[in-house]
Amino acid sequence: MPVSLIHRAIRLKQQLVDFGRKNFGEAYLQAQAQLYPAQTELSEDERLAFDTWFVLEHLLPNHRTVLSHFLEVWEDGADLVIAEQWHMVIQGIFQVRQILAHNHFELFNLVNEVSYTVASNPDSPLPLEKGEYIAARILPFQDHHLFVGTIDRLPTRKKNELYELVTEIQLQNPRMAFIDNKDRIEQAYRIQLDEYQDFVSFFGSDEVILNGTELPEKMREFYHYRYFQKRSQETGATIARAFQEKYHQLPPSPSFDFLPDLESQENLGLIYDKTEGMVFLLHYGRLREIFSRTDFKKIKNWRQVVQGYLEDPAISSLPFKRLGKEFPENTQAVFKALLKRKAFSIEDDLPFLIKHYKPMEVMTHLTPAIIPSLVKSKTFLKSLKTGSKW
Repeated sequence: MPVSLIHRAIRLKQQLVDFGRKNFGEAYLQAQAQLYPAQTELSEDERLAFDTWFVLEHLLPNHRTVLSHFLEVWEDGADLVIAEQWHMVIQGIFQVRQILAHNHFELFNLVNEVSYTVASNPDSPLPLEKGEYIAARILPFQDHHLFVGTIDRLPTRKKNELYELVTEIQLQNPRMAFIDNKDRIEQAYRIQLDEYQDFVSFFGSDEVILNGTELPEKMREFYHYRYFQKRSQETGATIARAFQEKYHQLPPSPSFDFLPDLESQENLGLIYDKTEGMVFLLHYGRLREIFSRTDFKKIKNWRQVVQGYLEDPAISSLPFKRLGKEFPENTQAVFKALLKRKAFSIEDDLPFLIKHYKPMEVMTHLTPAIIPSLVKSKTFLKSLKTGSKW
């Protein structure tokens, strides 16, 4: 890759950071205070890592990234071609496979099991060694990638410690386990579709509303059914038996660390979507009631419930698309009342509404929402052997 192009990308990234500080200074300071509450001054490495995260990954109060705003106003077409790729930040634990010319490296990412050719700043050679491991973030850059933020050289080469780091990233950010790996995404979706069908068989629908106190037991019952009761039509074996015969242990139960936070909730929605996987929605029972009743205005705080679903960046457009399909006329009536319009079209107006309130959904590609526990990845199998938690 020409050195001049790399220099241009590095300069452009700094212009993006300057743009973010200038135009979103208050959000910048608030985010810094949240991440570093006890520090007024950051080290050079901390500042570099924070600045990069803030402009590329942090969601502003309007649910957009600094990058998305930058792309709207920046006028240089060649720069835009470069920056448009930067919506996909790839986080990983990388093994250095080869040291290439001109400060380029062939890296293998243990998190998503994809190899990359990555370039670094030509003016600051990286003293990496073949075979060592690093924790880093990279950005797409034409047919290659660029290091972005800080690079942490990992002193350990103990496999169990490395795979514990890998699985921690995969659990905290499941998207990183699939990003850029088409084969794994396809395999995960096949498993997710199988789990979807089991969910429908167990609950009788792909959607159920219950009280939070019921949730932990329902989850245990569902996964006991899926692993230990349902039998394959081809082999007659359960998932647990097939897994144990091949890997000499039972499959690990999925972990839902957030369940205690939901146990006090009523009208909790549990949806299994073929694309997004298992989705938990607060107050979904009330939202569904609002969209299903012609006299929805009699429901207390109906406006706040609908507005809350629109404004919450953690909730996708899934609930509105489902309810709009099931109750089209009433959905139009709800949005006309909410937006104070004389007309509202699900087909024409709802996509624009979603784009306004949930812009990052339009800009990013969906990947499987969770790591299906039976994805036979090398990392997963190695973590079993080393006793790491998956």
